[in-house]
Amino acid sequence: YRPGKCQLLVVREDWAAKGGETKYGLCSSFLTFAQKGYALCHSTHSVMQMPADGKAHIFMAGLGTGLAPFRAFIEQRKWLKSRGTAVGPMTLFFGGRNAHAEYYYKDEVDAFEQEGLVKCCNAWSRDQAHKIYVQHKIAEEAESIWTNLGVEGSTGYFFLCGSKQPEKDVYSALLRIFQD
Repeated sequence: YRPGKCQLLVVREDWAAKGGETKYGLCSSFLTFAQKGYALCHSTHSVMQMPADGKAHIFMAGLGTGLAPFRAFIEQRKWLKSRGTAVGPMTLFFGGRNAHAEYYYKDEVDAFEQEGLVKCCNAWSRDQAHKIYVQHKIAEEAESIWTNLGVEGSTGYFFLCGSKQPEKDVYSALLRIFQD
């Protein structure tokens, strides 16, 4: 969709450690303080590959900057569709603290959803009194997940990318769907 281009989604990470010292994220700090115009890069093949079956339902759970590869997945399906290829449905579970500060590529994602390329199930944990996380949105899509991933002969895929911290909660939500 963007031949010859490399795009990065990097969020500057800094926090106060115990004792008050400010700590900085490794990648975000490197890029923040790098000399303008210079970045050392090495591209490799991604471990996240689009399914060969372009009609398979793809469920994508992107946490924070984990949205980046799923943006590429959606763009790939958009490109295929523009060339007359039939493409399957996509469901995006995206999570962050606040929509106003962390909804990366919001305009693009909204346009993709309006075009019918993806169904967005966003979880903003701090935008309301009670916390809403990606695993809650996954539970709301239980019927679709079961139909496309659990039923014998189903051909769907589920991808998770982003912070490792909620991994166990996402796994538990999926396990509950399969158990129920």
